[in-house]
Amino acid sequence: MSKFRQIGAGACGSVWMSCRDDSSAFKREDGSPGRSLSNDFEMHNRVRESLRQFDGLKATDLPLHIQVPQCRHFIAPEDEWWGENLPNFPQGYSPCNVLHSERIPPLPQNVRELLIDRYCPAPLIAEIKASDTNQDCLIRLYLGRRRTALSSGDRPSRFNAFSLRNFPIHADQFEQLDASANALIYAEVMAEALAVMHWHAGIDANDVEFVLAPPRDGTEFKPSNILGDHTMWLFDFDCCRPMPMDEKGVAQAVAAFFRNDPYYPRPGQDLWAGFRARYLHTSSDIVRAANRDHRRIRLPMMFVEGIEEVQRKRNERRFS
Repeated sequence: MSKFRQIGAGACGSVWMSCRDDSSAFKREDGSPGRSLSNDFEMHNRVRESLRQFDGLKATDLPLHIQVPQCRHFIAPEDEWWGENLPNFPQGYSPCNVLHSERIPPLPQNVRELLIDRYCPAPLIAEIKASDTNQDCLIRLYLGRRRTALSSGDRPSRFNAFSLRNFPIHADQFEQLDASANALIYAEVMAEALAVMHWHAGIDANDVEFVLAPPRDGTEFKPSNILGDHTMWLFDFDCCRPMPMDEKGVAQAVAAFFRNDPYYPRPGQDLWAGFRARYLHTSSDIVRAANRDHRRIRLPMMFVEGIEEVQRKRNERRFS
């Protein structure tokens, strides 16, 4: 019997945990061609180091700090690790690149059952509650999107499928759950992390993920609402690319902003002003503290104005 259990899958590959150690996650490079775990490893460590340096640069006044999983090892197909661990995967699996990192803890049973009772099609509720796969529950918070259909939490789904893995909660659902009192904090935390990725780590933040999940032990501030004690985690850096510190880099970052899932608030939404102000404030702190070329100071504003211009054009097309 396999001693590793699959807990997720994405375009880059499948994600596994050891049944003997639930604090570690192992991401295999067995997904789409062209996706790179070596790039994920490099970008992941770059972001963790930038956030560490940013914390030392100037203590943020935000009560909530983004958490990024520890990135422990990059394991190549020829690594001796496979001699002991290949038998732990199901039969038929072969060695490949693997990223060994800290596992983001899943949401507890009471929160999972709340989401199932609220959003799962009635015929599937018993099956989903008994499912081992749906114990691996993280919430993707989409502050940048409201559902276009009638936004009733009690409205039955038209689809005969349901999964709690990377469960999306849109802005209107967050309000229905009576959890939106924390929405501005989440928006500002994402803005701060995005500014650090852009102007300290020097990457475009393409296709990163933000999820709500329980915090590490010892975390001082934990939002607590209907979702229980939780925090915001940032991970999945395999699509991130370095960006030049000029107008071309700004254009690259704007494209990545809209290419990503709609985690960030959009211009015209209530949370945009707070997101915008926090992004610019953090960016200014980073650029000034680094004593870099003074011309870089204007780049964060160019990024924000680029987002607003793209959104304006999208709105014009939508309503024309």
